[in-house]
Amino acid sequence: MSVVPIPNVAKGRSWSIRLWVGLPVALLLLVGLAWVARSYLRSSGTIDTGTYYSVEPMTLDVRVTKDGELQSINNIDVSCQVEGQTAITFVVKEGSTVKKGDVILILDSSQIKQKLEDSTLDLQRAEADLTASKEQRGIQELTNAANLEAAHVELTLAQLDLQEYTEGIYPQLLSEAQRNKEMAETTLQNRQEDLNQTRSLFAKGFVTAADVKKSELDLLTAQNDLEKKSTAVTVLAQYTHEKDLTSKKNALAQAEQKLARVKRENASNLSQKIADEQARDESVTLRRRRVEHMQEQVANCTIKAPADGMVVYSSSFDRSQQTPIQEGTSVRERQLLLRLPDTASMKAVVRVPEAQVSKLHLGQPAIVKIVGIPDPVSAKLTKISVLADNSQRWWNPDLKEYPVDLALDYTPANLKPGLGAQVEILVDSLSDVLAVPLACIYSVGKDNYVFVRHDGHPRPRKVDVGTSNQTHVQIVSGLSAGDQVLLLQMGQGRQLLESAGIKLGPTTSPTDTLRARRKTSPSNTETAKISSLSL
Repeated sequence: MSVVPIPNVAKGRSWSIRLWVGLPVALLLLVGLAWVARSYLRSSGTIDTGTYYSVEPMTLDVRVTKDGELQSINNIDVSCQVEGQTAITFVVKEGSTVKKGDVILILDSSQIKQKLEDSTLDLQRAEADLTASKEQRGIQELTNAANLEAAHVELTLAQLDLQEYTEGIYPQLLSEAQRNKEMAETTLQNRQEDLNQTRSLFAKGFVTAADVKKSELDLLTAQNDLEKKSTAVTVLAQYTHEKDLTSKKNALAQAEQKLARVKRENASNLSQKIADEQARDESVTLRRRRVEHMQEQVANCTIKAPADGMVVYSSSFDRSQQTPIQEGTSVRERQLLLRLPDTASMKAVVRVPEAQVSKLHLGQPAIVKIVGIPDPVSAKLTKISVLADNSQRWWNPDLKEYPVDLALDYTPANLKPGLGAQVEILVDSLSDVLAVPLACIYSVGKDNYVFVRHDGHPRPRKVDVGTSNQTHVQIVSGLSAGDQVLLLQMGQGRQLLESAGIKLGPTTSPTDTLRARRKTSPSNTETAKISSLSL
């Protein structure tokens, strides 16, 4: 009979099988024991784990906390003053520190210089035309003076001619004609007497018949001469005088009219020359103004720093500007190009949600924590924007945030615009109020509970809450100084209420409760940044 030995390997496998079978059984036993213990504790109400907070009067500071950035209070904006569009040919590096008068940006001025040359030529031609127009006006003034003088002389001569005729020539002619007539009458009388005497002598035989004939002929001649002289007087007085007087008067009237006509012609011609000169002068003024404007445009192409500062491109802070500021970029008139912030006085700019703007007012103190600066800086609220900032409307149409400026009480060295900053604005401060940490509150619907230590066990108690900040909430009623309330762990509040026999409905976190209270009580001064732990 032989003996077959059993190897030790079989024994090791047996222990392994036992371990794999016993481990799940042990876990089930532990779970069962835990459930029994939990049920026992629930039924007995002896859960007393966790940390308690002792309720004492405190000062509850309510703050609005937002992230923002630093900006300078005083900014000098540099805009493009060149008409139309032009290209950047040179721009200093962003972030460079410049002195007043340094060239910081140059725009392409080639086209403007060409326009300046054309305008200069136009100005020179206009100035030449103006000079010629002034000479023409001077010539016209001399011509007017000569024509006026000639008209005055002609009028004077006409007046003298009329006066000479009426007072000298005509009376003289009339007197001479009348004397001639009188002499003819005397001669006729003499010839009549001579004829009578000759006839008497002929009758006496002293003269011949021929003498009588001769005397008769002389008498006839004297009669003819008298008739001639009488007719001359009549013609002179009735016809020649009227004709000559009318001619003289007409010459005087023509001279007077010519004088008036010369005056009007002179005025018209001179007015035309003056108008032409004024038009040329206005043309020169217009072209000179255009040349000066072009010179200004050429000068505007070279932009110098108006003050000391650090150069910041507009594309760095203006989100609406898509094209970066760089050499070769086309810019338009009045486009913001650069900004020279004064870093000696800075401010923090944050955007506060619409629900919290009503809590802010000018002069509120604040604390600003700046990136890279170890110590916080005090500040005061100096400006609340009237209109909401809609720059994010495409991403969130319902978001309405209002820019708020807070001036730093002092500016640390080496600050630059754009540095990140966290701002805490003190909107309210409640003294000697009872408050508990947010982790102590458990909300069920509109009801809020805390768990007060009583006989060594946490007991639920309904409370009314008021103002809150980031860490604590005011207890309006339900607690007294000296009470100790439990700082709840995850799920512990529901467990304690169920063990106390309180029927539970939908639960809400302290954050949800406080948000609902904000909508119904806009006068409360809760902060926007509240822990959203679901207890």
